[in-house]
Amino acid sequence: MQEKNHNDKTLQTYETKLQEYIKSTPQQINEAEYPWIDQALSLIPKGGKILELGSGFGRNAEYIQEQGYSIECTDAVQEFVDILQQKGLKAHFLDALKDDFGSEYDMVFANGVLVHFTPEETANVMSKVNTSLKSGGIFAFSVKQGDGSKWTDEKLGAPRFFHYWQAETLKQLAGAHGFEWVAMLEGKTSLKNASWLYVIARKTAK
Repeated sequence: MQEKNHNDKTLQTYETKLQEYIKSTPQQINEAEYPWIDQALSLIPKGGKILELGSGFGRNAEYIQEQGYSIECTDAVQEFVDILQQKGLKAHFLDALKDDFGSEYDMVFANGVLVHFTPEETANVMSKVNTSLKSGGIFAFSVKQGDGSKWTDEKLGAPRFFHYWQAETLKQLAGAHGFEWVAMLEGKTSLKNASWLYVIARKTAK
């Protein structure tokens, strides 16, 4: 039997600890995220086509929808997809590392998703996002600030893989995959004051 890779193991944690994750995660987006999301949304037309990677239980999608935008939710954990659909959100299964994203989106939104990917995987996802966006489309994503990678049982009591980023390295990677830097906001969450980088990038017009 093929050994699970780091992302499969992380997804397995979300699958087995799904209820613990929901209970331990604030049901509303945190204060640091509002200005980031609002700024990103202001850069696309109302009614624009948005794809969300890693929607979880729909916290971000519900807020975005409340602002008058149409959002297509996805997740690589089927139980999350079921929850999203039960909430009336448009949702389907999608593994960001393995599956095609589709095309002609005005925005791709990924909050707390790239944190689980290696730099090589992040580069691959950026390339796929670029392909899926319209010219001038927006990629809004967040990562944890820091250095290196690690496994942690924090929060869920089961292993999850995290990679940490510095802003300049992230900016260079985005530029190498067809994005221009629009904005970056820094914020902290309640979880041991974790530092986050909230990025808005635009697909370079050809």
